[in-house]
Amino acid sequence: MRVYFDTGVFIDYLSGRGPAQILRTGERRGRTPADLRAHAERLFGRVSLAHKGATSCLTFYEAEEALYARLKESTKGVSHAEKLLIPAARPIAIQLQVVIEIFKISVLDLTPGTIRLHLGQVELQKRGVRAADALHAASAIAYDADLLVSTDDSLLQLDGVLTNARAKTIICRDTDSAVDLL
Repeated sequence: MRVYFDTGVFIDYLSGRGPAQILRTGERRGRTPADLRAHAERLFGRVSLAHKGATSCLTFYEAEEALYARLKESTKGVSHAEKLLIPAARPIAIQLQVVIEIFKISVLDLTPGTIRLHLGQVELQKRGVRAADALHAASAIAYDADLLVSTDDSLLQLDGVLTNARAKTIICRDTDSAVDLL
């Protein structure tokens, strides 16, 4: 099975591990941050053992921006905070690279073909799927994914809507139910 991971899965995995812990502080769909972390770890492990996994290079940008935004909230009124926050947020990209290497996850480029595919997905536009999520959906299609794992409602609502290059429907699941499919 070919599995595509959205950024949120990596954030789940990294929560509780260094600076990313401030990104997952509350429950999601009745699961604690510890549950989310455990589901992501189990999922990455299963994919690395018997399947193929991939994410977009967009994941690096989104994770760093999420951490930067959270850090910025806590530095209102601090002089030069914006410059000081970059070195504080950048390590999440390094952590992502380590996770990708540990679990043998491919990183897909955003190519002109991916952008054209993204722009041609009228259903995503009609459903109001914003750019980053739509680019993840297009990357999953281009990767020929069987399963798109996401933490975002807008992508989870695409279950049964997207089709891969083999004209098979892409399953969209959160980490807990994705583990059960592998």
